[in-house]
Amino acid sequence: MSSPSKALVWLITGCASGFGASLSIIALKAGHKVIATSRNPSKSPELVKQVEGLGGIWLQLDVNEDTAHLQNVIELGTNRFGPIDVLVNNAGIALVGAVEDTR
Repeated sequence: MSSPSKALVWLITGCASGFGASLSIIALKAGHKVIATSRNPSKSPELVKQVEGLGGIWLQLDVNEDTAHLQNVIELGTNRFGPIDVLVNNAGIALVGAVEDTR
């Protein structure tokens, strides 16, 4: 991939595995700045180390917590990289079933 003309600042939730982890690495290798988050960074120390080694930062964020926690994560990330250009809200759970049967 060629380097972008302007490095974008990405905030990506749910980076401990899967799509979030892959997207974080791809964006960093493309020259972007990444604020990667997960509920429990200590569960994926090698991935945290890889993201930080590529110039990103990894912050603890549980999207179910109060908004003050989210505001703190945003403040820490923007203080380091500047305004967020891309938000990927990848954190969540899967719920399979008919709407009437799930709660």
